[in-house]
Amino acid sequence: MSIESQSYGYTATGLLVKPSWRLIPQIDRDPNLVAGVQGTRGRLLLWCTVVLLTVLFWRIGVDFSAAALAVACAYVGRHRRMLILLATVLLLYRSGFLIDRPFLERMAVTEGVADRIHQPLLEAVTLVVVLALFAGLLVLQGSASTALRRPTLSLLVAFLALLVLTQAPVMTGMPRVLLWSFLMTSQPYLWFLAYGLADAGKNRSPVWQRLSVFHPFWGSSLTPFGKGLAYLERFEAKTPEELAVTQLKGVKLAAWTLLLAIVKICLGELVHGHLQLPMFDDNLLQYLAGHPLPRLVGWASLVSFFVEDLLGMAVFGGVIIATARLAGFRLLRNTWRPLESTTLADFWNRYYFYYKELLVDHFFYPTFIRCFRGHRRLRMFFATFMAACVGNLLFHFIRDIHFVGDMGLWRAVVGEQSHAFYTFVLAVSVGLSQMRRAPPPASRGWLRRRLLPCLWVSTFFCLIHVFDAPLDREHTLLQRGEFLFYLLGVTT
Repeated sequence: MSIESQSYGYTATGLLVKPSWRLIPQIDRDPNLVAGVQGTRGRLLLWCTVVLLTVLFWRIGVDFSAAALAVACAYVGRHRRMLILLATVLLLYRSGFLIDRPFLERMAVTEGVADRIHQPLLEAVTLVVVLALFAGLLVLQGSASTALRRPTLSLLVAFLALLVLTQAPVMTGMPRVLLWSFLMTSQPYLWFLAYGLADAGKNRSPVWQRLSVFHPFWGSSLTPFGKGLAYLERFEAKTPEELAVTQLKGVKLAAWTLLLAIVKICLGELVHGHLQLPMFDDNLLQYLAGHPLPRLVGWASLVSFFVEDLLGMAVFGGVIIATARLAGFRLLRNTWRPLESTTLADFWNRYYFYYKELLVDHFFYPTFIRCFRGHRRLRMFFATFMAACVGNLLFHFIRDIHFVGDMGLWRAVVGEQSHAFYTFVLAVSVGLSQMRRAPPPASRGWLRRRLLPCLWVSTFFCLIHVFDAPLDREHTLLQRGEFLFYLLGVTT
């Protein structure tokens, strides 16, 4: 399940394909450009190009400011690790270290201790405690082979146990606020720590270097883009020529991402501005209020929601990967031609690559190694189910733990019902898709071998988007199911 060889222009025989005309030129394959970027004048021109792209992104509301820092990191040689740390700390400081301060302030008011807490001081102390704990765990994992034999499982059990503890009747007032402060401070870095613990036995780099890529400055969500330090070192440019090619790939990807961002804006203006097509959520609310819009409008809003989601994911990941490449890390693209997928498993791989990798690394492989070793198909299916359903649900539940504080544990869990159904259908479908290894015979022709499978896969993911609402705790699975039945013409 890798896209490592998807865009490098080689045929099955290993021969380089002569590049055809492209909207974005293949600048990373031009020997003159590759040689020029290695010189002082070429580097200055590259930096000016990055500044221009940053301004163009800013004009359409997309932040590409970390790209300038990335170029600086690429040219400092052996000091690159230290500059990455400084750039990461700088951008994390600018974003409040990703701590949900409004939630913690509401919690302090609810518990009646707001007048006894200095919120910035509490955040600073908690952050120091969390960093010290993370550093200690990384040192412990790297020095003793018996420590944390299953790091991801141990980490998740400990985190969820503390989350349940916040609901205990004895945890009232200051103890509850302190515990929530610890959870909300550590939550944005939880999966980075999981990768760090998994890499501790393989990577002997100092702890500060491993901590420097916990939410690296080039960007990430709760999903680490670039995994841990061991993975990043595999893709780090080692020679001036590799660095030049990697940075040119970054410029090319940034230009392509800029184009996609403009297309997304224009599409939104055309569909929702000129054609006055309602947003999908507004369409759902109209139906639930007893005033359903025509089915054609419902289908149009669902399809536009699906397409805009694909474009949004491509832009989001494109900016991050382009910045990482400018810093000298030739990371794989996050979203790569998902509409060309002919199987459900292939779409899942192409749509959000690094999230898929997280689920595979921390749920699929551990399950695949340990369970049903004597049953090959059942082993593959069960491991896929643990990743796409159980891991998927756990990831989003941890991401949205503020719902537990706002609604209580039981209501937050029940509110996941629609998303739980989505992950169940996704896991079963992807699991069955992976069992079908034989490609369609070439005798079927392009229509039956390529176009129809692509349309079927896109239609499937478009339809289950109706249930993919992890942030919606108000509308039930039944309500979303009724809306889908209405669109399909099953109900009136």
